[in-house]
Amino acid sequence: MKKKFLIVVFFAVISAFSFARITFGTTDLNSKDEVLFTVRQEMTGMNPCSSLYYAKLKDGAPEKQPLLLTCYPEQMELLNNSTVLQIRNRFGTARYDTITESFEWNEAVSDIPENSLPVYLYSVSNDGKWFCKIEKDTISSGTLIVRNVENGKTAVLCDNILQSYERLPVKWSPDSSLLIYEKEGNLYFCNPDAFVRGIEMDEKYRKIGRGTINSIEWASDKNIAYVDDYLVYYINSKELYTIGLYSGIIGQGKAIGRFPFQFNPKTDKFSANASLNSFVVIQNNRLFSFLKLKKGDSVCDYMEVIYSNPYTDSNASLIDSYVFWDDYGNPILWQEKLPYDGSNERGLACMLSDKEIPVLELEDSGKPYLSPDGKKIAFFAGNRVCVYEVNTWKKTNELTGENIVSLKWGGRNLIYVGGEKTIRKWNLITNSADVFMLSTAQTGFWNQDDGSIMALSSENEDCYIYNREASTWKKSAAVKPNHQNQNGRYRVFNGITPNVQYENALYIRSLTKKPVTKPMFAKSIEKTEEEIKVALVFDCYDNADGLSRVISMLKKYKVDGTFFLNGEFIRRYPAETRQIVLNDYNVGSMFFSKTDLVNNPFLVDEDFVRRGLARNEDEFFETTEKELSVLWHAPYYSVDPSIIKYGAKAGYNYINSYHRNNDCEYLDKDITPERIILDYCYDIKELGGGIVPVTVGFSQGNRTDPLYNYLDILICALLDCGAKFVSINELY
Repeated sequence: MKKKFLIVVFFAVISAFSFARITFGTTDLNSKDEVLFTVRQEMTGMNPCSSLYYAKLKDGAPEKQPLLLTCYPEQMELLNNSTVLQIRNRFGTARYDTITESFEWNEAVSDIPENSLPVYLYSVSNDGKWFCKIEKDTISSGTLIVRNVENGKTAVLCDNILQSYERLPVKWSPDSSLLIYEKEGNLYFCNPDAFVRGIEMDEKYRKIGRGTINSIEWASDKNIAYVDDYLVYYINSKELYTIGLYSGIIGQGKAIGRFPFQFNPKTDKFSANASLNSFVVIQNNRLFSFLKLKKGDSVCDYMEVIYSNPYTDSNASLIDSYVFWDDYGNPILWQEKLPYDGSNERGLACMLSDKEIPVLELEDSGKPYLSPDGKKIAFFAGNRVCVYEVNTWKKTNELTGENIVSLKWGGRNLIYVGGEKTIRKWNLITNSADVFMLSTAQTGFWNQDDGSIMALSSENEDCYIYNREASTWKKSAAVKPNHQNQNGRYRVFNGITPNVQYENALYIRSLTKKPVTKPMFAKSIEKTEEEIKVALVFDCYDNADGLSRVISMLKKYKVDGTFFLNGEFIRRYPAETRQIVLNDYNVGSMFFSKTDLVNNPFLVDEDFVRRGLARNEDEFFETTEKELSVLWHAPYYSVDPSIIKYGAKAGYNYINSYHRNNDCEYLDKDITPERIILDYCYDIKELGGGIVPVTVGFSQGNRTDPLYNYLDILICALLDCGAKFVSINELY
């Protein structure tokens, strides 16, 4: 049993944050008592966004809830056979009708979101008539549901499922008639229409077999590949109900071959071509194998290994990988990489045969987006979108102009491009991109000539005019703003507020009848308490597993993090050690080895602690040519007062974890990530803040589901608890 020495830390109360989260900007009031105003938000995990609002004033207050005129495209989906583009963000859900070319908010929040989280992931059927999502129940979990787009009817697929911002445990059939979902370690199927109407067969008769959603793949409308252990089964989609009813008698489908290794559905994934005779398996995001069924009459023979190699790029670590197929049945492997030299992430496409043949490399590019017919593929990076032919890898189109946030194919030659400033409809045949919606607006104003609503997406850029009937935007001839903040009946102005979520508040002052001053949003002047200060700490013991994902997530969510390294990690992973430094993260010491300083057979005296810290300093400097910070903690946070005193004499400030259960304590226990996240959230509320430790790789751990794989969920759960992420230097 480890002894833990807890020291008391007093957190200073600071009256102002290092940045304002919500700021009211420019206003323009016309003679009809209509006002336009902007609201800028800077939130953890999201790009800064300046939104434009409209309000009609009556009796010194907004007549109705202020109307949001811009729509930031955090997520986009196509619904109703591609006739409706759904746009979702922190403010709600909006829909753009591609036939009538009109826009409206389908669901919208009543106030400005103060503690906003990234929007949840949707999995939409290919015909756009159904979608799945997780409806949140707790801080980190919820209920997986399927919903009909047209009538809104909903049914529960499974409950108590961990929230995800990257993927859902469901897969739609290409013709949208069937849905396969994962539940409690097994795979099931359903007809969504019958399921929602309550006339589907009992679930026990719709079971395919054990596994996760990684265990199954729709290769075509008819062909399904299912993997159980070593065996690969072929299932005809028309036979699913038969298999569900009689699986105990006829099995799980037709066995067609065997992998030459055991498939782990928790860490591995596979992809198959439409004919189900070629497979690519990715094991633990490390080993890549291209396999083919052997020709002949032999049933369930081991597959032929065409190519099998581990990831060995000495210039970058691997974040994620995807597989797709060209028209000739050749597999394409897409890898997202994090260079060791601290430069931007890179994407690499390789054609697999008996070797990897690189065909395309892009800087700062995320996942690929296949066209509906599978013949083209799009990537966005920074301020450009590029489209390539999958078979030839010839670039056919390129669009620039602003940083891209999201992208959605609208057809074989149409892409909806969501940018930081606008949302555009890009016709690949004419190569024209027309703006139909503003994502942000630096300022909004009334046109003095005709009373129309105008906006600038940013300073010295294009001017846009608002269509009040269709609620859309289009480019306009330049009009010079002439802002007015009063009209004889009202004056609008920005003033102070006791709400620490806001830098200021927008007020309406009545100049006639009974003088009164009211806020535009009542919540904006409610007195609130300071956020809880939290610092993320990443403990690197003797394994670099998860490091690239951790760094990628920290960048994505724009969250600071401090890494604690010991000598074992530095000696084994010099490139990864430099990678941490070159990405500008603070690094503290975790001693020269991973030994437990309290529970050990040898004497830990002042000289031992001094020498151990000094050795780690030297090894870190030799590897990085940088100095360690003077923060340290003992391996496993196992410490007593004398060890802290010895470290202080060596010039080090000890940081401690006050959590009842640390991530590092669970390394040899198969504890769920949700349990750890819930413990952390409970503790920071009780303690009023502090550090939140995450272990980055541990070679001797037995846990099959490490916390670093759920860093995005942990970050969002802490935000939902009212946490503010700060540098560890603000706590120590």
